Amino acid sequence: MTDVGEVSIPVADQKRNGLVFMTSMSLIYLIAPVTYVGVLHATILDSLKASDTVANLPEAVYLWVSPLPVLIAWFWPSPQLLRPMLTWALIVKGAAGAMAALAFAFAPQTFWIPVLIIHPAIIGITGGVQNMCLWELIGRGMTPKMRGLTLGWTFGIGPIFAVLGSCASQLILKGDFLDMLKVTPIPQPWSYVVLFGASCPVMWLSAVLVQMARVPPVPESESETEAGVKMKEIMRGLRSYFLNPLIVTAAIGFLLTYGGTMIMNNMSLYARETLGEAPEKYAGVQLALRFGFKCLMGFGLGWLVTRMHARASLLATTSICIAGIAWALFVPGKWYLLGFGLLGGGELFYVYYLNYIVSCSKPERMRENTAYTNLITVTIGMMPIVFGLVSDRYGLRASFMTALGILVLALILVQSRLPKQPTISDVG
Repeated sequence: MTDVGEVSIPVADQKRNGLVFMTSMSLIYLIAPVTYVGVLHATILDSLKASDTVANLPEAVYLWVSPLPVLIAWFWPSPQLLRPMLTWALIVKGAAGAMAALAFAFAPQTFWIPVLIIHPAIIGITGGVQNMCLWELIGRGMTPKMRGLTLGWTFGIGPIFAVLGSCASQLILKGDFLDMLKVTPIPQPWSYVVLFGASCPVMWLSAVLVQMARVPPVPESESETEAGVKMKEIMRGLRSYFLNPLIVTAAIGFLLTYGGTMIMNNMSLYARETLGEAPEKYAGVQLALRFGFKCLMGFGLGWLVTRMHARASLLATTSICIAGIAWALFVPGKWYLLGFGLLGGGELFYVYYLNYIVSCSKPERMRENTAYTNLITVTIGMMPIVFGLVSDRYGLRASFMTALGILVLALILVQSRLPKQPTISDVG
């Protein structure tokens, strides 16, 4: 047995929790075209002759509902509710896909637009609950070393499922993947029915697998504080997060790194300048490189956490993001596309910043702190607009330099202000 906080956790239970985390994340990756709200929803709305504003609404709605999981963490904080809460989130997420599929199959097209707005809202809420519950599971139910191994395997293997899912969606929609695979495409709207409908059994399978999770018993000192929702306890949670210098510093580094990676859209548009061709032609190549590198780097970053220290993974992912943008900026021709692979690998920063923040958190605060970290990402929604404004006025290369400056700032902050190994503070 090993101890996490005040609770002893058998190694077998840690392995079960790790398997639940890995399978849940891999299944999310598999249906990424549907659950990663953005491109597919906008494409369908564009086919309906919707305006650009309406086409961007699904992603906006997805961000707007991000505060709701925080309320769930406040009103139902008990760790005993972790598994049922996670189960119901997955069931509802799957049902949302089935609802959309039925609408595409049988409802007139006038109903498609509200469906494509409601679906991201449900995905945003259930995805937020799923995320904070999974992180609390491996925070409470695993040692830091076992958690590092789990993260390495999860984000080494998981992106393979994203590549497979994205390839399948491309074949379903267009019947062609990079001129390497060709099939007869499924006509509309049945292609949408298949894509959205497939998310239902995948999420329900994940809900079944969640029953393997083993949540450690709640220490008596913690359970005494969870009898009902009290404003005092909520304020203690906020104070615990925003007055903890390690968590706040890690959160700022997280936001800076996240903001820098929002340059991805401009990197795609850069194909017109560096290749002289339409960006759409290389969308599949960018996706394959993005998730392929994520897979390769996932194993190495997990090794950093277990063999070196938690801060090393933050420095590594931010540095990889810097390398990806610099590559695209300075390497000409088709070789510039490798920048998408590097930036895709660096996108794993999200995982390791959350791991650092969870490691700074008391067990009873892990779910809330994960929810707060996801909540503050709402502020990142402005960064694509910022990069667009810089690009319109000074050119795409200037926007790359802006992103590099933001990421370098994150690197300096993490190196100078965060310890190698996070510690749990008594704040709050």
